[in-house]
Amino acid sequence: MKKRFIILFLWLFLLFSAVINAQSHLVSGSPGLRIGGSSPIWFAVELRYELPLNQFFSVGTYVYYEDSFGIGIAGRWYPFSKSFFLELGSGYNMLYRSNLHLDDKTNEWLKDPEIYSGIEIIPGLGWRINVGKSGGLYIIPSVKVPVVFRWRKDIPDFYIGNIIGYLGLGYAW
Repeated sequence: MKKRFIILFLWLFLLFSAVINAQSHLVSGSPGLRIGGSSPIWFAVELRYELPLNQFFSVGTYVYYEDSFGIGIAGRWYPFSKSFFLELGSGYNMLYRSNLHLDDKTNEWLKDPEIYSGIEIIPGLGWRINVGKSGGLYIIPSVKVPVVFRWRKDIPDFYIGNIIGYLGLGYAW
C-alpha cells in the first residue's frame, strides 16, 4: 500500500511537470522547527517543487521529515500575486517509533518498533520574499499544521499535529 502511494505521487509529479507548460519553476529546501508535542522543539526539513499556473495559483510536490516522513502534493493560492500565500496539501505520512520497556521475566530492556501510516491534510500559510529581482533566489518563511488520519494496529486514529515553522531558501527559473 505504501509503494502505491509513493508511485501515485511520483506519477502526479511527472504529470504536472510534463503537461503544464509554465513560465517558471520553483525549487526550495526548508529547515524548520516543530513547536509543541512531547518535546518542545524538534528539527524538521522540507524539500519542495512548485509549478506556477498563473500569478495567483500554483501546484507542487513536497517531501518532508519532522518526527515522521511525508510525501504529497499541494496547491498554493497567492491572493496578493506572488507574495503572501495560503496552502493546502494532501499526501502520505509514516511515523516510525521504537518503545523501550523492561521485560519482567528476563530483566532486559526490549525495543518494540511501531510503524504508523496514514493520509495527511496540511493547511499552511507563508510569504515568499524575492532576494533582488523576481525570478531568482527567494526566502520563504511558512507555518503548517498537519492533520493525519492514521491506522494503528488496524485501529483508525485521528491526529492533529504540532505547529511546524519553516524558514526556506529557494530558487526560481
